[in-house]
Amino acid sequence: FDEAEFVIFGIPYDRTQTFRPGSRFAPNAIREASWNLESYSIEFDYDIGNSKIFDAGNVNTDGSFEDVAGNVEDFVRKAKGKVLLALGGEHIISYMVVRAMGEGFKYVVFDAHLDLRDEFDGTKYSHACNSRRVHELGLDVVIIGVRSGSFEEVEFARREGIRFFGPKVSVDDIRPVIGDDPIYLSIDVDVFDPSFAPGVSTPEPFGMDPRFMLEFFREFSDRIISVDFVEVVPDEYGVTQNLVAKLMIEFIASKASREPI
Repeated sequence: FDEAEFVIFGIPYDRTQTFRPGSRFAPNAIREASWNLESYSIEFDYDIGNSKIFDAGNVNTDGSFEDVAGNVEDFVRKAKGKVLLALGGEHIISYMVVRAMGEGFKYVVFDAHLDLRDEFDGTKYSHACNSRRVHELGLDVVIIGVRSGSFEEVEFARREGIRFFGPKVSVDDIRPVIGDDPIYLSIDVDVFDPSFAPGVSTPEPFGMDPRFMLEFFREFSDRIISVDFVEVVPDEYGVTQNLVAKLMIEFIASKASREPI
């Protein structure tokens, strides 16, 4: 852990998922899927076996929301200075990690949904409120891949100056909005079309092709300080968890091959 450049950890928390529960099983399922994949990335001509990677296991998710968030905060503080790869769990785990990291970066989230509700099912700490809670931390939020949200959420985004893009987007569209800031990247796997990622909590048709992430990594990985992968509900054939495991490998390869951590 002390020598690691990249640290993987799971947050198996899915207490508020409303359609298809089970993302608490995703961290271990993604790890198992990774056993099938090569450590060498053809895309970035780099073998992640040359990087110092530590898997810290899963954070304890017993107790209340604040208990879990406290456990996440303790872990994030211990890992200060390392590139974190957090495995959810539902999307609100992203808020837990970001809250622990502080400020000085832009929050870029790939998501089919705006997640800008102030409250959902009687709680402000729902997966449907994640981007709203992050925005309230004072961070600049950019949402990519959106194709679902309430009228009230869209009004809130426009009023607050939160930029969001649909699934038909290019790196050229995103570049001027992101600017030169460090990036915390959150990938809600339902951003991808269900044909690519059937095992998610709230699937939404007409989604993105996951190959777009390779373009995003190529453009921005040198500025990505940490990343999370959320909302995976492991599917029977391992399609979705295999995709996430591959994205993790490609992210590490893209970042490590560009410059020393």
